[in-house]
Amino acid sequence: MDYFIYIIAAGIVFVWSMIVQTRLKSNVARGSRIRAASGITANEVVEQMLREHDVMGITIEHKPGQMTDCYSPKEGKIYLSDTTYGQDTIAAIAIAAHECGHAVQDHENMALYEFRQLLAPFAGISSRVGPWLVIIGVVLSAYLDRNGDTGFGWTLSTIGIVVYFVAFLFYLVMLPVERNASSRAYKDMKQAGWVSDDQLSLAHKVLRSAGDTYAVALASSAVTLIRLLALRGGRRGRR
Repeated sequence: MDYFIYIIAAGIVFVWSMIVQTRLKSNVARGSRIRAASGITANEVVEQMLREHDVMGITIEHKPGQMTDCYSPKEGKIYLSDTTYGQDTIAAIAIAAHECGHAVQDHENMALYEFRQLLAPFAGISSRVGPWLVIIGVVLSAYLDRNGDTGFGWTLSTIGIVVYFVAFLFYLVMLPVERNASSRAYKDMKQAGWVSDDQLSLAHKVLRSAGDTYAVALASSAVTLIRLLALRGGRRGRR
């Protein structure tokens, strides 16, 4: 029954992910075809936003590819993709402002942003290693049940849960950080008039749909964590 519930939950997250990705691509594609009424470019948006928030020492660089936009706190750079760098479309302005929002978070020492950066180096390896530790622990526990259980399998699976929890915590923190960066971007976009009032709705959709991808990532991580806990709990119940 637990496995059936997991399959249903995973299926729901998968379908949701497809919907979110489709909506994101659609909104970005639409926003990339419409020039901002102000005529301002994404690069100029970043410069103005940084200046408005007294953020110094950040440079803008082009990063080849699509959706490669990011802020690198270690390098002090905001990278803009092919469809953003030097572009004056609604999507380019929204995306550039969002990445600049992260630079502002960093400048203001936002607690959640700082915590996310602390977790970031470990999140990738935790999401890969954690499940394998749980699976190996469960298998060992089953074997040791027949050969005088020393508790090693249970301990190893517990370590796996803790390791994976780091990845889950990263996604849990990432969502409000990303939403906050988008909120900052939208607020500045509206106040500065980088897009006209009738273009704000599409700009908001671009920001919102991008943020929804992180909500999906959090949900997927939560489903995996629950499944790993069930696996370990199942073995515990048969000890």
